[in-house]
Amino acid sequence: MKVKVNLAKASKKMASACSSDNKIQIALWVVLGVFIVAVIIMAVFYPSRFSRGMNNKESFDDYSALMENMSSSDETDDDPKKVFSSTKPTMVLFYAPWCGHCKTMKPEYEQLREKYMKNPNKNVVMINCDDHKEFASKAGVQGFPTLRLYKNPKDDKYIDYEGPRTAEAIETFLSDNS
Repeated sequence: MKVKVNLAKASKKMASACSSDNKIQIALWVVLGVFIVAVIIMAVFYPSRFSRGMNNKESFDDYSALMENMSSSDETDDDPKKVFSSTKPTMVLFYAPWCGHCKTMKPEYEQLREKYMKNPNKNVVMINCDDHKEFASKAGVQGFPTLRLYKNPKDDKYIDYEGPRTAEAIETFLSDNS
């Protein structure tokens, strides 16, 4: 014996049997289920988006392998290899030359950088993320400008700077946190 089910009729019959409160509850459970599935998919395909906000201090995975793969042709303060081989507290500006916000704050940051150029206890550096894309990606830089204080760059732990983009405010943050 073959049973033929008409889904439209069956769902209409079930819907008419439910009260409006039950319909709302069912709809909410469906929305919640879709949301949970979306979060799981995001966590699987974009794990860096989830780990970034959980802790203000993070470390890089396989940092030494990244440092070995980097080119060492440019040995300036902006070279991540040189910056992250230091043990001095280091304020780092991750920037992109095309970014309007970076262009706006760069003169302020360069003023601070110049002030700390000869400081034996602290570094203030800038890393061009267009020139060092692999490093910026591995560091989890997702927007520009990104300012971070690394108390000991070799440990790869940092504190994100979220304050005003002035030399004075950044210097105060650097003094208070290092």
